[in-house]
Order: sequence, then C-alpha cells, then structure tokens
Amino acid sequence: MCIFIGMKIFYSILVGLIFFTSIVNAQNNTSISPCSEEKILLRHLQNSPNTLIEMEDNEEFTKAFVKQLSIERAKNNSKLSIAQYTIPVVLHVFHWGDDGKIDMAQAQSGMDILNADYNGLNDDWNTIDPEFDSIKGTLDIQFCLASLDPNGDSTTGVIYYEDSLAMLNIPDLFVYAWDNYKYLNIYMPKYTSGAPSNFTAYAYYPSTSGSNSNTGGIFYSSIRWGYGTHSELSPGQDWASVGTHEAGHWLNLRHTFQNGCNFPGDNVDDTPYTTGGAIELSGCLNNNLTCSVNTNGENYMDYNHDCKKMFTQGQVDRMTAALSLPSRVTLWSQSNLLATGCAPCLGITSSFTTSGSPICVGETVTFTSTSTGSSTYAWVLGTDTFSTSSTATSTFSNIGNYTVELYAMDQNGECADWSAVSITVNPCSGISDLVSDNFIEVYPNPTTGKVRIQFGESEVQEISLFRINGQLIFRKEIEATQKYFDFDFKGNPAGVYIIRLLTANSVLTKKLIKQ
Repeated sequence: MCIFIGMKIFYSILVGLIFFTSIVNAQNNTSISPCSEEKILLRHLQNSPNTLIEMEDNEEFTKAFVKQLSIERAKNNSKLSIAQYTIPVVLHVFHWGDDGKIDMAQAQSGMDILNADYNGLNDDWNTIDPEFDSIKGTLDIQFCLASLDPNGDSTTGVIYYEDSLAMLNIPDLFVYAWDNYKYLNIYMPKYTSGAPSNFTAYAYYPSTSGSNSNTGGIFYSSIRWGYGTHSELSPGQDWASVGTHEAGHWLNLRHTFQNGCNFPGDNVDDTPYTTGGAIELSGCLNNNLTCSVNTNGENYMDYNHDCKKMFTQGQVDRMTAALSLPSRVTLWSQSNLLATGCAPCLGITSSFTTSGSPICVGETVTFTSTSTGSSTYAWVLGTDTFSTSSTATSTFSNIGNYTVELYAMDQNGECADWSAVSITVNPCSGISDLVSDNFIEVYPNPTTGKVRIQFGESEVQEISLFRINGQLIFRKEIEATQKYFDFDFKGNPAGVYIIRLLTANSVLTKKLIKQ
C-alpha cells in the first residue's frame, strides 16, 4: 500500500474531515479513541502548524528507504536490512499516594513485554495464523530504562510525581519531559482519558518539531503497563501489548484499518485491507473479510486488544526507516547511549593465563591478560586491587584457595568484562589442608529483581556485592548456621555485578547479571 501523489491535497481534505468529525462526535456525545488517526493528527497540529508538510517529507523518505531495503534484501545484503537498535526510555509515573504508583517490578515487566514483542519472543509467536506466519517480522531493538538522567546523574529510569491531577492526565505532562532527542518519554498517569476507560494509551508520530519542543512520546495508563500489584491485567494477557502498539505509532506505523478498504490503507504493502476502529476486548477475527480478504487480526496495530502477536516484515521495514528520521536517529547513536547509560559493552572479552596452579606457600604467580578490545585493567585479589597493568604478579604467603579476578575495560572504564581463576596454595608438606569451594548456586541469573544465593556446605562468613567497576553496593556478615541469602535488586540499574563470598580461608566469586 504505497503512499500516493497529492499528499498535501489529501491532508488538507483530511484535516477538514477531522474537524468536521470532531464537531459531529461532540454533538452526538460519542467517544473517539485517543489513539485514533484523527486524534493523533489533531495533537500534532496543535503542537506545530508545519505538521502536514513534515509528515509528507517523512513519507517520501520512508518510501525511498523501504524501497532500498527491498533491493538490498533481494541481493541478500543484510547490511541495511539487519541492524541493532537500543532506545533509552524514561517512565514518568504520576500517582497520588499509593494510588497509581507502580513499583519497579511492574515497570520492568512492561519493558520486558515490549522487548519480547519486538524481537519475536512473545509466548504466542509460534501460534500465528498460517496465512500470515510467513510474513511476520521482528525488529532487532531493545528499549532500555535509562540509568543516567539528563544531568549525568544515576537514575532507575522510573521517575515518580505525586500529583492527583496529573494522575488523571489533566495538566500538561510535557512540562516533565526529558530531551526527546535522547529519551523516549513514556508518561504514565493512572488513566490517560481522565477516568476508567477501555482507552489505554496514545502516542505521537516521528516529528522534528515535536522533538524540538519536547512534545512527543507515549501516554500510557499505568494500570495496564505490564503485570503487578497495580495492574488490572493478568499475567500473559495480550492487552499488555498495547505498549507495543503505541511504540509502533512512535515508530511511524498506522493502524492496519487505516483508510478502511481504500488505497493507500496503512502505507504498508503486506498488511491486508480491513475496517475497524472500535476496541475489541476479545477475539482475533473481528472485522474479518470486511474488505473481502482475510484480516491480519493478530497484528499489533489492530484493535483486537487480547490478540496481539506479530508485525509484518513490511511494518518492520517502515519502523526501520523511522529510526533513521531526524527525530529518532540520535536516540540510538553510540554517544547518546553512553550519555543515557544504555550503551552495550560490546567487543570486550576478559581472559588471562597464569604461570601455574597449584603452587607452594611463598611462591609467586604471574598473570598475563589475553583479553580483546580492552585498554585498561584491574587485577583483584580478595578486596584489593594489586595491579592495573596488562601483566601482574602476586606472592601467596598462606595456604588455601584464592580467586584472582581481571576486569578488562575500555579507555574510559565505561564498558568492561570480567574473568577469574582459582589459585590453590599448598603447604608442600604432603598434608592437604585445603578447603573445598563446594557448590554455590545463584538464581535466577540473569535477574530482574529478587535473587537467592545458596551456600550449600560452604561456611560463608561474609557476603559482598560490587558493581563491575568495583563500587561496593553492600557487605553483610553471615551467621554460621545460615545456608542462603536473599536480596532484592529493585532500584539497581541493569548491568554486570560481582558477588563475593568470604570463608575462613578462601574467596569465592560469582558473576550476576541484572536485566
């Protein structure tokens, strides 16, 4: 469904129809979804009189970009058609006391659903109607809760505002916006429509004028974001994928029922024409055959709220084009990912060799880094950093098992990888006094929240948690009879952490990943 010539004329007619429809609906006291094309365009027009011109330019760019993707795909050249994107996100949560105040677990739940849907990891990905299974597509994208705010200070990416009116989306929530060129702002009042409603959310299309004025992003009812104590939704309910629908709008997708049975539909070639516009709370085949063809009712951009499973490849191509528009391209740049704390640490692998183990008391061991992609180093024994060179030595004066760790980092210490080895020191008297490491289990790992460390038979005296850069998070003494330790990761940013356990004569370490 390609865009057509005469866009300006079309939009001029459309704007007139929008205002006429708004008047008629007001007179009839009917309700239009805030996610409808009419409402989206009205919001853009209120923010900028140049909206229609910019939308036309965006469509021309998208059309050319998608055409080039098709050419490259036909040549089996994946350079343009396959890429990895990371989008920093800030959630602005508006509440009154506990009312509407989602916790970090629910906030992360919504993010997990968003990322799973876009990458084809949703539970119902393999249950798609066979007619459309062959054209389903995934976008290699990760939405990342920012860990650095606009001032460069640490943040969870979830910001709370106690305001009884903002909780109802009554005042201008854009006053709380973070830079739209750096963050996807998701505003989370309890109700987007001011009161309980089937309407869950609405979004803004890519717009340079909107990003310039920080008037873009997504508005989403917090009671339907993910699963948790403040969510109306049951785990596994597809209604939670309305967030995926709205992110689709933010990436320049229209509804599958846009323009009904008429050209150009939703401007995507492989989505069938259909009618719609009313929220459907159940079923996948609502409005099927209304345009004499089967409807892709499982599409995220339809209004079947409990049947959301897929994007088509054509929709993925259109979103890929949107990510190169001026209002979106800066978000996933490496410099911005570093500035927002969402930069993936790619290309660094920590590894090293030793001159030998086991050894005798009093002997010296040489450690040599064989890491790749790194330029700075930190060698750690126990709680002490004993060298920052690529090669290090240490003399062991007591018997036991010791863990030597290497943190291999980039020049600025912003990205790192970790590796470790155990050094066994014997008395060399023919008598073994060594202490076994025994089995230590950490689960779940990776984690998004609570973690349990099971000691087994190890007599752990102290447990510590460190960030990958060596910053201590906490240290706690362990009672002799204690066999496990629980702690909650909520409030800590995603990344790699190190768990260090001290016994009477050894140091045990485990790597833990927070998602």
